[in-house]
Amino acid sequence: MRKFDGAVILKNERNSDAIRASEVLRQKIEKKISIFDIESAPDNSVFFILGGDGTVLRYARKIHQKTPFIAGINFGHLGFLSPYEFSEIDQIIKDILVDGKFTIVKRNFSKVRGKFGEVKFLNEFIVQRDIFSHMIDVKIKIDNSEIGSLLCDGILISTPTGSTAYSLSAGGPVVDPEANVLSIVPMMAHSLLKTPVVVSSKRKIKVEVNPQDGEKYFAISDGDVLSDQNTPESFEIEDSEKSVNFLCTEKRNFFKIVNEKLGWGVRNGSEKRYD
Repeated sequence: MRKFDGAVILKNERNSDAIRASEVLRQKIEKKISIFDIESAPDNSVFFILGGDGTVLRYARKIHQKTPFIAGINFGHLGFLSPYEFSEIDQIIKDILVDGKFTIVKRNFSKVRGKFGEVKFLNEFIVQRDIFSHMIDVKIKIDNSEIGSLLCDGILISTPTGSTAYSLSAGGPVVDPEANVLSIVPMMAHSLLKTPVVVSSKRKIKVEVNPQDGEKYFAISDGDVLSDQNTPESFEIEDSEKSVNFLCTEKRNFFKIVNEKLGWGVRNGSEKRYD
């Protein structure tokens, strides 16, 4: 059974409920385990993150050098990265800190290179036209083999972690977080055949962008704008060696969340199942 060397409590600083809950959590665990800040935390630490998926995502990028173990407690909406509810905090503490009743789900970062340098992303990398611009011409290559060229609003490269985020809204597939793949999702493509393509994360993806009439487009990583420009550029995407570990108890595994949060497999609005 894994025993942690310390704990860190992080929260959405703009959410008053998460701030109050973080103090309650501190009181509940300070006699069970040493509590640290991010900088002084030992490598074998559990990071309790109170907020929505966006909060977990921001902190995960900040602490990934420590290869952290993350328990996300939901104060947001869907809660794929923050699957626990604070109403069950006593059971969460027991499962994680006392009984060790959890599995570890490793979620890998990918990386993208462009004129801005190299950046890691946990959810997705997007090339997207400006709201006032026409469609952009995007050519996709896999291991230097061209698979197609599209006129579209943008192209989205999603990790399995990002498959339940923006990629899902754009029509991408829901992907098992333990699958070593990347999804290529066209955004509003001017084409009859525009289905997403899923490739091994061992592949190298190249996105060549050619804007029309020198119009502006953006390169975006996990919601952060890396660059805005109006000239042709190529972006190279591949797997990264960096990862973060998410703690998952039996009642909060990925597939149960897909069913509960997205309603996958629910018919006519009913939860009833037929054998």
